[in-house]
Amino acid sequence: MNPSRRHRLLLGWSPAALFMATIWVLSSMPLAVPLVARFPFRDRGVHFCVYTLLALMVMRAARITWPHRSAVRVVLFGILVTVLWGLSDELHQAFVPGRSSELLDLLADTLGAVTAALMMVVYWARRGAPAHEASLPSVRPSAPPVISEGPSP
Repeated sequence: MNPSRRHRLLLGWSPAALFMATIWVLSSMPLAVPLVARFPFRDRGVHFCVYTLLALMVMRAARITWPHRSAVRVVLFGILVTVLWGLSDELHQAFVPGRSSELLDLLADTLGAVTAALMMVVYWARRGAPAHEASLPSVRPSAPPVISEGPSP
C-alpha cells in the first residue's frame, strides 16, 4: 500500500473508529440517568443522534476509501456497519451491570443510520453527483413541461 493511500485511509477512518471506541467505552459504564433524562426522547433520542453521527462518519470514510464506488453502495455500507455496531453494542450492554439490551435501542440506531443515509443522498444530489454516482435519485425539481397550443406560426 502506498503512503498516500495509507494516509488517506487513516484520515478517513480515524474519526469513525475513535467514535466507535467512545461508544463502546461509554456503554461499558453504568447509565448516567440524569443526563439522559434531559435529552428529547430520552435514551432512544440519544441512540438516534449518536448513530446518525456514526453513520455519517462511516459513509465519509467509505467515500474516501472507495471514491469510485456508487453512492448507493457507500450509503448501504454505512447503514450496514452502523447497524452491526449498534447490534454489537446492545449485545455488549447485556453483560454490563446496570445496563440492559433493548430492541428499541437497536431500532433507534437503525433509524439514525437511515436518516444519515437520506442526509447523504440529499447532500450528494444537491452538490451535483459525479458520473459514478449516477444511480442516486435526483432531488432537484425538473423544469415543467412545455405545452404547445397548436402549430407555431
